[in-house]
Amino acid sequence: MNHQYMATVLPGLEWVLIDEMNAKLPNVQLQLTMRGKVFLTSDLPWQSLLKLRTADNLYRLIGRFSVGPQKCHLPRLEKQISTFDLSFAESIARPRGGYVVNASRKGKQTYNRFEAAEAAMRGIARRYPKWTRGTAQNHTMEFRLDLDGEEAIFSLRLTDSTFRFRSRNRAFTQAALRPTIAHALVWCSSPKDTDIFVDPCCGSGTILTERLAYPYSEIRGGDLSAEAIGCARVNLKKTSHHVVQRWDARRLPLESGYVDKIVCNLPFGRQIGNRSELEDLYGEMVQEMFRVLKPNGISILLTEDGSLLSRAANQCSIQCREFMRLSLKGLQPAIYRLQK
Repeated sequence: MNHQYMATVLPGLEWVLIDEMNAKLPNVQLQLTMRGKVFLTSDLPWQSLLKLRTADNLYRLIGRFSVGPQKCHLPRLEKQISTFDLSFAESIARPRGGYVVNASRKGKQTYNRFEAAEAAMRGIARRYPKWTRGTAQNHTMEFRLDLDGEEAIFSLRLTDSTFRFRSRNRAFTQAALRPTIAHALVWCSSPKDTDIFVDPCCGSGTILTERLAYPYSEIRGGDLSAEAIGCARVNLKKTSHHVVQRWDARRLPLESGYVDKIVCNLPFGRQIGNRSELEDLYGEMVQEMFRVLKPNGISILLTEDGSLLSRAANQCSIQCREFMRLSLKGLQPAIYRLQK
């Protein structure tokens, strides 16, 4: 039987997730794309969707319906929620361990998201009086209610934070990428089993970890920070000493023309206070990338300072184009593709 699902993703990465879905799950059907959301239909067990490493969270879609913007419309919302058959959720989570509804809203509603969530909770209680209401800190089942204008989307959360962070014990350095974003960068490099792959500013090793999910010929990474190298070795575990070393990205211990692909989260914005210093850093780093890349080798780079990167690439006669722009914690970095 086909079921509908919703995958959430960092705004700007929707089409990366769709491309990953088409490659890994060709029988899954795309239904709709919205900002930060991809809707799909599948007859596979929902656990098959765990292959989608660009997704932040996965949800079973329960229903989409209209809801008015006034407080007087909340009883209608409650009634609509009470009509949904949620019995399937008992095979996924334990309602007697407590259920909650988390709501978000965009628009000119006269009620807030907490009032909307409470109305939805009342609707569930009407239909399933034996289920236990949980709290934000204590629950085993989580529903999501998205309100956008007069449209509502109601869904059941299938994944917890360990899905997008890959584990509960991952070590992170300052300004570390979420693994889902790191995976998107790796996916944009079109991973192949013949790749010699390098992350010259590996930080806590998130990009390297994501690249290790696919076949490769060789993977190398490094960082100038001893603290970052320590974190990377913790995260990469047994493979770390073969993969990670301390180095300066402006002077890589690699032969010229050795590398197929470079993927990197470049320092940008607030991480480097002086724009002049950043321009010098980009110039030296791009020059070094040009040296170590094979002919037609590529770099996939994330930065908010695209003008500086383009200038550095032009000076080295490397093609540079913006791939896609993201929305990340109040910043708007972009993914760039450089080709030698």
